[in-house]
Amino acid sequence: MDDKLPKGSILQEDIEEQVEKPDYSPEEETYIKNLQAKLEKAKTLRSKPHAEFDGLTLTKYWQSNEKLANTELRELVNKQDVQYQSGTLRQKMMAFLASFIGLNLKPDITAYRADEIPVSGAGNAMEDILDKTEELENDEEKKMLRQYELLKHGTVFVEDIWEEQWKIEKKITKGFIGFIKGVVWKSKKLLGLGAPKRTILSLLDVYLGSMRKYFIEDQPYIFTVKTIPYSTAKSLYGEWERWEFVLKERRSFPSSDDAMINNKYRFLDELDDDQVEILQYQDKPNNEFQIIINGVPMLPMGYPLSEVHPEGEYTITQQNLEPIRADFAIGKSFIFKNKNLVYLLDEMMKLAVLKTQKSFLPPYLNLSGKLVSRRVFMPGVVTRGIGQGQLVPISDKEVQGVTASEANMIKEVKNDINANTASQTFTGQKEEGGNVTATQIVELQRQARVMMGMLILAATLLEKKLALKRIPLILANWFDPVDNTVDAIRGVIKSKYRIVSRPNSTDSGPGVRMTVLTENLPTSKQIKFKEKEMEREYGLPIRIIAVNPKEIKTAKLMWVVNVTAKEKKSSELSKLMFETMVMGAMNMGLRINPNYIEQRFADVWEEDPNKLFMMGQVQPQQPQQEGQGPEIKPPKIGVNTGTAVKQNAGILR
Repeated sequence: MDDKLPKGSILQEDIEEQVEKPDYSPEEETYIKNLQAKLEKAKTLRSKPHAEFDGLTLTKYWQSNEKLANTELRELVNKQDVQYQSGTLRQKMMAFLASFIGLNLKPDITAYRADEIPVSGAGNAMEDILDKTEELENDEEKKMLRQYELLKHGTVFVEDIWEEQWKIEKKITKGFIGFIKGVVWKSKKLLGLGAPKRTILSLLDVYLGSMRKYFIEDQPYIFTVKTIPYSTAKSLYGEWERWEFVLKERRSFPSSDDAMINNKYRFLDELDDDQVEILQYQDKPNNEFQIIINGVPMLPMGYPLSEVHPEGEYTITQQNLEPIRADFAIGKSFIFKNKNLVYLLDEMMKLAVLKTQKSFLPPYLNLSGKLVSRRVFMPGVVTRGIGQGQLVPISDKEVQGVTASEANMIKEVKNDINANTASQTFTGQKEEGGNVTATQIVELQRQARVMMGMLILAATLLEKKLALKRIPLILANWFDPVDNTVDAIRGVIKSKYRIVSRPNSTDSGPGVRMTVLTENLPTSKQIKFKEKEMEREYGLPIRIIAVNPKEIKTAKLMWVVNVTAKEKKSSELSKLMFETMVMGAMNMGLRINPNYIEQRFADVWEEDPNKLFMMGQVQPQQPQQEGQGPEIKPPKIGVNTGTAVKQNAGILR
């Protein structure tokens, strides 16, 4: 019987699913093919083993760090093995993280004009605005998380973009009085005020164009991948032209060079139902940006990256903990660097536990010829029918437990781990071998900070890079009007801008520094008058920085950011250093300004000096009336404060 099917049988034909695709031009098809090739190249780089990761792929490297950092118990190979994980790596890592949290890593920003003259008022205003934006997005907790990721994986990626979100506002016009029917409300879709937002990206979600470029700004291209629910994606992109071609169902398509053109491309191997994959492609050298949803490019070909980041830079900041090599993109993690010693300690501790168990229940020879239960070795058990000498240990050494030499070896391994990471005192534990004095503790902490130099530098550089990444976003968006108001006196519409106020220390004690955006820049004398007026009204010192929003955006200032890692004012070390400084000055017979010392003392202990100390009665000064004294013209840079300096510098501070 001939088992061949008739020629042309439908069973022999490959049934190819027909999928609707956008109508691409020939130029777009060439562009999309090249784009798909770049994505696949970066994906291949991810799947290759690297000698820098001890022969692991980047994915395996990430998984190894995750398991060790979270003290994940490994599967038992043999039933008699002991399941044990000391958690030493996590304990050491959290000690370093706590040390980071105790540091003040706030950026110091200085603005320079084209002639290299600093504009201090602009720098202070930018510091306050940046600090305000960080407060609005709860960056204090995000800072801890990105430092945690930096220690855990050796590299952290943080994306910073200006985000504007739509919200649905509902207003009841006919309220609920117990009946479902009859309730009426009006809905309105409003665009909320935008703000910068930092997002920590997983190492597995960032694909680099080259693994041989240490600095991210030198990458030929970058893209990120994330999965979100279809409904969420529709709320964000549902009104875009090509959304209709985004497939909702999970599909599996054969790979080909023209898969993306035919709307049959998936980057991720696994994708749940009702989920979409979103790829964001960034190409700095060609100033290109693209969003790809389930294989469909959503933006025009060659869409400018400068529309996403004002300076055409990558939206992602990268920081490595320790460099592996000057031409390798990923850094060495704290976990991976110290894993071998901790593996050794854990194995030795497992064997020590096993040997202790053997000393309690050693292996025996049953010479009785009878089947004997293990319960005969338990305390207080009476067993009949077993003669003397019929149950004997295999060896006398089986009951000795952990020997002194073995315990000393475990101690030596612990010492090696402490020498390579941090001592027990630094992690908050008692040192072995007796009591430790306060002087020894301070010295141990000092030595630990010397060893932490590279780690602190990495945390410092990360905050500096993030500040530099955010300044262009602020300049491009923060100084835009947020609303319009009507000036009833002049009969004109005025733009309304944001106002920022931050706590600030002044010569008169703790006060507030305000950054006010106004198109009509007041003079220094007018600002000073307003400061005194507000000080009398609110009962605390007020300092005002007036900024012309249009001029600050067009001034083309050069922004310099410095971050110096210091102990926070309220830390124990800061208190000790302050006390040592004052006592040293007094012992040398130096004249100390008591008012300043009181102010610094209150700052270090985070107290209000007005409540902590008895203040003398100060005669209030009479403010100058408008028009008195020489008028100081506002500087051309568009920034003015209440304190005048030399006019030849062109600034006021």
